Amino acid sequence: MTTQDTALPDVRVHRPLGYWLKSVDRSIEEGFARLLADENLTRRGWQVLNTVSYAPVTVAGVDETMAAFLSPAEPTMRPYVEALTARDWAAPTAGATDTFELTEAGRAAHRRISGRIGAERARMMECLTPDEYGVLMDLLQRLATHLDA
Repeated sequence: MTTQDTALPDVRVHRPLGYWLKSVDRSIEEGFARLLADENLTRRGWQVLNTVSYAPVTVAGVDETMAAFLSPAEPTMRPYVEALTARDWAAPTAGATDTFELTEAGRAAHRRISGRIGAERARMMECLTPDEYGVLMDLLQRLATHLDA
């Protein structure tokens, strides 16, 4: 069989899905790295801060929320929760085991950072209409669900 016999498009001309997913993810990582640098926070650190901001949560709950980002090299988000605790942005919830919530300093940091995150997210999506964004999210969720099955 020759290369011409395959049904695959020429990747030099038509990039496959994985290429675009990696490209978008890299751009998001780089954009958030620049945005969060002055807070000495990573994108993952922000995501954990944001997760804890909604209500007291266990590390297992953070891990569940962040499951798409877990890997054999990073099997838990505990180090990020501990980093928030070390910064006095989170603390163990009184009377609960392995449950954390934001401190006043953490709530202030979240408010300060979330406005900038919201503006960056809006900038990233300004090339899409709200309907296109909804369709994109539906398609990606459907694809992820299918691939995880």
